[in-house]
Amino acid sequence: MARHEPLGRAAPGEILDTVRVRRGPDGKLHIAPPERTTTETTEVAEKPPVPDDPRSGLTRNVPPYGGA
Repeated sequence: MARHEPLGRAAPGEILDTVRVRRGPDGKLHIAPPERTTTETTEVAEKPPVPDDPRSGLTRNVPPYGGA
C-alpha cells in the first residue's frame, strides 16, 4: 500500500510563479526584475475658501420663512 506524503505546495494543480532571466553581457544568466503594473491616480483639487455667512448669529439657525 502506498504511503501518503504531502506535497511541498498547497494544491497539486497550483501554478507556481514564473521567473524571467536574461543573459547579461558577460554571458551569465541574471534574474530580470518583474514588470510593475502602473495605475492611474486622480488627485482632488483644493476647494475654494467659503466666505463667512453674512447673516447675524440669531438669524443663522432660524429656518426659512414660507412653504419651503
